[in-house]
Amino acid sequence: MGEQTISPEDCVGMDQIRAEVNKIDREIIGLLGKRLNYVRSAVAFKPDEDSIRSPDHWDSFFSARKKWAAEEGYDPAVIEAVYRTLYDFTIEIQLSLHAQKQSVPRA
Repeated sequence: MGEQTISPEDCVGMDQIRAEVNKIDREIIGLLGKRLNYVRSAVAFKPDEDSIRSPDHWDSFFSARKKWAAEEGYDPAVIEAVYRTLYDFTIEIQLSLHAQKQSVPRA
């Protein structure tokens, strides 16, 4: 079972605040790891480098995340910056995996 969460309003000091933020950050990092598994698997469905970079997809991708951020009361510009960093990493990973896929000799 997971640890019980203390609401921000019920925290009585910085130690509790930091502990709760650390739990959330750990969850976020775990989710990013799961996300990375999908990023890697997506390469099997992408036939070339253009399909990896696909700017039309990324424009709508960033727009959706900024919208979600605003709905959650978070600054869309901050979320866009985070996801642009993820984008750079995603493209790097997928291009590397695509190159490996291309270098495997076919039987």
